[in-house]
Amino acid sequence: MHILRIGLLLGWRQIQRANKWTTLLIISVMMLTFLNLIAVSGILVGLITGAEIAVREEALGDLILSEKSGEDHILETETIRRELAAYPEIQAYSVRFNGGGVLEANYKERRNLAAERDTASVQVTGIDPALEDSMSNLSTYIIDGEYLDPNEEGYILIGYYYLEEFAQQFGDIFDTVSGVSAGDTVRLTVGNVSKEFKVKGIVQSKVDQVSLNTYIPEREFRRLFGRLDRNADQIVIHMNENGSETELKNIFIENGFDDFAKIQTYDEGKPKFITDIKNTFNTLGTFIGSIGIVVASITIFIIIFINAISRRQQIGILKGIGIDRRAIEIAYVLQAAVYALIGSGLGALLTYGFLIGYFEANPIKFPFSDGILVAPPEETFIRFVVLFAVTLIAGFLPAWLIVKQNTLNSILGRK
Repeated sequence: MHILRIGLLLGWRQIQRANKWTTLLIISVMMLTFLNLIAVSGILVGLITGAEIAVREEALGDLILSEKSGEDHILETETIRRELAAYPEIQAYSVRFNGGGVLEANYKERRNLAAERDTASVQVTGIDPALEDSMSNLSTYIIDGEYLDPNEEGYILIGYYYLEEFAQQFGDIFDTVSGVSAGDTVRLTVGNVSKEFKVKGIVQSKVDQVSLNTYIPEREFRRLFGRLDRNADQIVIHMNENGSETELKNIFIENGFDDFAKIQTYDEGKPKFITDIKNTFNTLGTFIGSIGIVVASITIFIIIFINAISRRQQIGILKGIGIDRRAIEIAYVLQAAVYALIGSGLGALLTYGFLIGYFEANPIKFPFSDGILVAPPEETFIRFVVLFAVTLIAGFLPAWLIVKQNTLNSILGRK
């Protein structure tokens, strides 16, 4: 304890007497290193997190009901639908009917009946326009035309991936039709049944389940697909702020809903590749940040080594008057610790006080998501501990190299 107290006193005196610009430089290096360690992985993970948030808000919701194994549809859909209104935890929900069809455009203008038809195989979703909009805000993603009116029939919404003008930027990977815009008439064929629809609007979203889809009113879907039993393919639910999807899932199971449908929370129902990509990006960000730690540790080593070399004679005198070498080493380790604490503290303050909120309000616009900054406190703490430990080692090594030299040679300035 005596050695520790002396070391702390010596270290504090050195910090007080250090050049202010040098101290500011070291603290800036530590702060930028901390930000590099947190922000790089946070932004990479934020790309996928932004996509996750969009899928949750626009497509899957917090709780997903789908057909049980061995069944074609959700059983007793109307019973479940009536029950949902009794749960205060539910903010909004949508009942969806899914099927496949063939969309045909420009068939009225085709002069040569032997020519190739302008068709595309499409996913068709039957919705209650009001319920769907309250759940996913689908109306806000209309880029041309208008949203479906619940009181109208014969209208369709088309995802922009199905339009050649939009899909060609992604290459020839989507089945598309050309020259279709709001107000045009298209023909939708399911099996041997065809029906003409007027394009009410074009839907554009960064979520594939939305942009690679077409929407028609639920009652027209059931007539076109012959779904007279009213049993849906999917029910998606948004919880209110105080609701828990896990707790609601358990309540549904207790009430026997699992006899009619497969019940999953968002985390259980989301595509597995999203989690895999997030873990990969997190590892990549940590690797890049680790390079910053190496750079910072080398910087700290060089600065403290030069500082110790310039005070070599003073160190020799301290050893000559009986100061234990371990106390001198503690003094330099204390300097490194202070630099790491202040730099990391400023980095954390900047991250949680400004950057996270800024990126939430101004996400990075990527083709597949709106990227945000993700920095879980527990992961941030682990990275700080690693940075702090490496900094202490970088502060100890140069002090140890200088202090172990012969005392008389240090005092006289001899090698």
